[in-house]
Amino acid sequence: MADWKTFLEEGKKYHRTAQGSVRRPEVFTPAITQGIAAMGIEKYAMAICMRTGVLPRNHTMADLLSELDTLVVIPPDVRETLHYMDSLQRICSLDTFSIRDPSVQDVPRFLAALDVLAELAGSIAHETDTHT
Repeated sequence: MADWKTFLEEGKKYHRTAQGSVRRPEVFTPAITQGIAAMGIEKYAMAICMRTGVLPRNHTMADLLSELDTLVVIPPDVRETLHYMDSLQRICSLDTFSIRDPSVQDVPRFLAALDVLAELAGSIAHETDTHT
């Protein structure tokens, strides 16, 4: 569980890349930006979970939300976005395997959810820094 800071730093790197992706739409399609944002969200979620001594059972957005709900307050719009992200890539079951591409209009939504997870992870890190 001591590696939570590594997850936080990795989240920051994915976050920066996702934010920069909007300046290069010819390279970063909405699907690529979604993937990068999802990796950042996962890293931030893992930082929060590991810092508090919890490991999520799986790494889908719904599973991460389930664990995060016991640790932090996730705003309804972010919750909705994470479930939407899951709906675009149903790849964990061969019975319901499907992938849909997000639209250009989805990108700000993904980035906003990533921003919120960054804030939550940052507040956990800040709490730690003030208590050590």
